[in-house]
Amino acid sequence: MDRFADSLLIIIVVYKRPLEDCESFQSVLGMRSGISNLNVFIYDNSPTSQQIENYEGLTITYFHDAQNSGVSKAYNAGVEHANKGQKEWVMLLDQDTGLPNSILEKYDQAITTYSDINLFVPVLKLKNGRIFSPSRYRFKRGFYIGGIKSGTHSLFKYAPVNSGMMVRVETFLKVGGYNEKVKLDFADFQFVERFRKLYVEFFVLDVECEQDFSDDDSSFQSQSVRFKYYCEGAKNVENKSLWDWLQYNMVVFIRAVRLTLRFGKLGFIGSYFKNFLFESKAQN
Repeated sequence: MDRFADSLLIIIVVYKRPLEDCESFQSVLGMRSGISNLNVFIYDNSPTSQQIENYEGLTITYFHDAQNSGVSKAYNAGVEHANKGQKEWVMLLDQDTGLPNSILEKYDQAITTYSDINLFVPVLKLKNGRIFSPSRYRFKRGFYIGGIKSGTHSLFKYAPVNSGMMVRVETFLKVGGYNEKVKLDFADFQFVERFRKLYVEFFVLDVECEQDFSDDDSSFQSQSVRFKYYCEGAKNVENKSLWDWLQYNMVVFIRAVRLTLRFGKLGFIGSYFKNFLFESKAQN
């Protein structure tokens, strides 16, 4: 395991939360058993920086971005750091993912067996038991699936989310990494679309992780801010055709309608026009 751990950089993106309170970081602490050292890159998008403690068995690099440049820039920065350190693999994590202690061993086994695969992911489940990732990818959005077998699958059929991805550094850089204009929502799907132009297959581990999905937050204010980011993400994706734009338009409009019905407020429709439709027309 030390050989694999030495080839790996774990990247965690945090926002307005102490590192010690992040499920993903607590999971990383649990992965240390039987490993001499793990390298971790923390990209903090919070308004103020935080003091990072020393942990036995961890080498932590901390970067603070008070401008909150988003997850795409964070992952790109982490991979750049990994490349400079001659790491072969990166594991991408957000702050809300709980992973089993044995996951690195599972990754090591899968990578050794399927050495021609460049992207490995676990199964992410929500607290209600539904599979959040991978999802069935159609019309620029993911749809829940009932189940998925461990093994190789096509990125034209399924799409994984960011958290839990194990990506080969060389291929990450070759496909162009993340689109930094897409700061949050759609960042993972945009990366998958870039990735599958060169590499069609990915591998799903026989491992389940738990994801604390932010949409569970029922606050109108928080959902209003989140929907603004959602509009901006859709606006800034790489549209290659009118059909692509129409699909994103429909996805954003449907989200606006659902949130309007959920909260009984028309602000989401207004945000759709202001932050997606009118801006998109001005740019296309």
